[in-house]
Amino acid sequence: MEIQDITYLINVHGKDIYNFCRQLTKDKEEADELYQDTFLKALELCDKIDQANNPKSYLLSIAVKLWKNRRRKFAWRKRIVTMTSYQEAVDCESNLLDNVQTPEELLMEKENLKMVVRAVNHLKAEYRIPMYLCYAAEMPLKEISQILNLPEGTVKSRLFKARNEVKQYLEVNGYGR
Repeated sequence: MEIQDITYLINVHGKDIYNFCRQLTKDKEEADELYQDTFLKALELCDKIDQANNPKSYLLSIAVKLWKNRRRKFAWRKRIVTMTSYQEAVDCESNLLDNVQTPEELLMEKENLKMVVRAVNHLKAEYRIPMYLCYAAEMPLKEISQILNLPEGTVKSRLFKARNEVKQYLEVNGYGR
């Protein structure tokens, strides 16, 4: 793959990669940085990207690895000197309510969606990341296991546990009442 092909990848998969970065970091500025760093790393590794072998999963795995490295660095620095970060609210539910519904139905659907997003955000990273890859990025288990360098069975069990935790959270908090 050549450098010009990276432009094609940005045009085709850029939006999905950015949305994934946004979900992963829960912060617009961090997501922007992670997105840029992902494609910079892709430029460095353009020889290793195979167009025929799902480049989207390769780009997602780059994003996950960069994000994990940043978290590790931040945790290390936090142990040395406490740091404060400010997060702006993430508007995850925009553009999801395009149906013609009554205002009451719109409000209930929006509140239910917020509750689901909160439930997923309460998960540990080891459960949240496979959930995002499976449901937001719509990736098959095999690709998720390759991205996270985990066996398929581990990914399945983490998804199962994550769904159960989300279900329990929603039941406790009165989802759909």
